[in-house]
Amino acid sequence: MGFIDTHAHLHFPDYDQDRADVMRRASEAGLETFINVGTDLESSRKCLELAKAHDNIYASAGVHPHDAKDADEAVIAEIRKLFSEKKMVAVGEVGLDFFRDHSPHEKQKEVLRAFVRLAREVGRPLIIHCRDAYEDLAQLFAEEGGAPYRGVIHCFSSDAPRMKRLLDLGFYISFAGPLTYKKNDELRDACRQCPKDRLLLETDAPFLPPQSVRGKRNEPAYMLETAGVAAGLHSLSVQALGEQTTANAKALFSL
Repeated sequence: MGFIDTHAHLHFPDYDQDRADVMRRASEAGLETFINVGTDLESSRKCLELAKAHDNIYASAGVHPHDAKDADEAVIAEIRKLFSEKKMVAVGEVGLDFFRDHSPHEKQKEVLRAFVRLAREVGRPLIIHCRDAYEDLAQLFAEEGGAPYRGVIHCFSSDAPRMKRLLDLGFYISFAGPLTYKKNDELRDACRQCPKDRLLLETDAPFLPPQSVRGKRNEPAYMLETAGVAAGLHSLSVQALGEQTTANAKALFSL
């Protein structure tokens, strides 16, 4: 059983010159399936186009918190239409980002609430982005009253106590390249404590390459470095970790 990259942006222009080579290298590294993630209306449409062209790529649709300021009712209505397609398997990425502050905090929360309700309506899991906003995120989910939620906290970047609160709400936890960074002992401790049946892996490509290729464009083939670290933390072989995280991804995204 091959690995699943549960969060990549393969439709980004970063890959326009060598997308086929990127996909070939991913296959050679043992990746079998990809969740290609939208960040606004236009990119969500591009995600779907790419998914339709490849049997092993699936799509998601949402509005990244950076762009929440531009997400009016018309935009959300157009995104809702995309979920008539079977290859559209998740709502996201959506969430809260209080680090960059590209959109007002209250607007981010308003848009996230809308997408939480949309996910319930269309019966798809959530892909959640969170940076410097974990307390507000957990509070919002508690207020929405949807626990247990169906979704994933993508590229988790906090500590074990915050992770456990999100696990209690029903979420899977996904780890990316930062798990391999030398100073991220707190993140590695969270990964070690993450239940194996709620653990996912991703690249967030083209962002956040693992330690050995920091500073370069990320791509799915590099996920095996993150997998190696996660496997060691759970005292598993890389193959066994691949089998577990692939089964988890298939369960969450109904693949």
